[in-house]
Amino acid sequence: MALALAACAAAPAAAQVPAPEPTPEPTPQASVPERPRPTARSAYTARVKTPTVARSKPGAGRTIQTVGTRAPWWGGSNVLLVLDAKVVEERSYLKVLLKRMPAGSSGWIRADRVDLQRTRKRVVVDLSDRTVTLLSNGRSVFKARVVVGAKKTPTPTGLFAADAPVDLPGGNELGRRILAITAYSRALARYQGGIPQIAFHEYEQLGAPLGTAASHGCVRMAKATLAKLRREVPRGTPVLIRR
Repeated sequence: MALALAACAAAPAAAQVPAPEPTPEPTPQASVPERPRPTARSAYTARVKTPTVARSKPGAGRTIQTVGTRAPWWGGSNVLLVLDAKVVEERSYLKVLLKRMPAGSSGWIRADRVDLQRTRKRVVVDLSDRTVTLLSNGRSVFKARVVVGAKKTPTPTGLFAADAPVDLPGGNELGRRILAITAYSRALARYQGGIPQIAFHEYEQLGAPLGTAASHGCVRMAKATLAKLRREVPRGTPVLIRR
């Protein structure tokens, strides 16, 4: 799988460069909550500790995907956003956001295959205002202007999650660093030989000014803004993209 440039991101294991990651909040491992659905103030993330199978129903239904301990394409810990929970025949299951096309795909996995953490962080991308906001416990930490998808290649809307911080080889127009998220273009089936995964990346090398709609779907931002997000947003953190 080739490294996709300019607006979307996908990479083979051989192209990965380890990137420093923010440390998850120092909360104890969470028991499975009755109501884990993400809210503006709180969400749960699941770090896969044992490979498992995601199914269409808790403990039943068709197999959607095998979920491993390493994040697909980028490597490092595979951390998923928890969407719901249910107990079936005395066994707990979690509905999680999967890292696959189409954008927003979900499935049910066994809760005993993951480590749960609670997070108070949330990233909100507003396509109308063309801004990105980092929230903590529902309160704004900072807000900045961004470049969003052009009319023919819009940035997908929905609830997604931070996938992985990635350090790229030098000399590409995305800049040296990106923050991949679990969203995929709904306008492009492939992009430059790779899966059209959406990422946050630097805007400086690409010309279009902040506050415009000019990308192939990714969210471009100033280097300083990207650095803040990579520093403050652990894998699995909710990313809401709205109109």
